[in-house]
Amino acid sequence: MNLLKNFAEKNNGTYREDSIKEAYSPIGKMIYQPKGAFFMIGESKISVNLNEVGGAIPTSEPFKITLHLQNKNTNILEIYPVSFWEILFQNVFPSKRVTIKDFYIFKGNGKLIDELSTAIPIISKLNKQRVYIRIPKENTSKIILTPVRGIENETEFEFFISILKTLEEKIYSHND
Repeated sequence: MNLLKNFAEKNNGTYREDSIKEAYSPIGKMIYQPKGAFFMIGESKISVNLNEVGGAIPTSEPFKITLHLQNKNTNILEIYPVSFWEILFQNVFPSKRVTIKDFYIFKGNGKLIDELSTAIPIISKLNKQRVYIRIPKENTSKIILTPVRGIENETEFEFFISILKTLEEKIYSHND
C-alpha cells in the first residue's frame, strides 16, 4: 500500500488512483498515473495530488498538498527557498513586497508576511525542509504546499500538514 492510501484510510478520507496510461514517444514508452486523496484533519479539508510519470521519462510531478480554507481570504502569499541570485537582486533593487528570512523569500500581503516572518514556529519548521507554499490569486481559499523532493514517509507528510495548519491559524488570526 502506498503512503497516500494509508493516510487517507487512517483519517477516514478517500483515495483515488486512475488507471495507468501509456504513450510512446521517440525516446521510448512513457507511463502516467494520477493519484489523489482527500481527508479531514481537525476542521480542515486536505487534498493531495500526484501525477506519477515513469518509463522513458523517469520524472514525476511533485506532490501538491492543499489545505482548503473555509472561506476565501484577502491574502496572497508565496513562500519559497531563496537563491543566490534573488539575494543579489534584492540587495540591488529592494522591494517592500519581499522579505527574506532564514533562507526563504516571503511575498504577498505585507502585514501577514510580517507576522509569518517573525513567527518562530513557522520559520523553524521551514528550516527543516525545502518547500514552496502559495495562496494563489485565482483562488485565495487554498494554501498549496509543494515539497521540493517529494514525501519519504508518513512522519514527513504529517510535518508538511502541520506547516499548513500553522499557516491556516495565522491567516485566520490575521483576518480577525
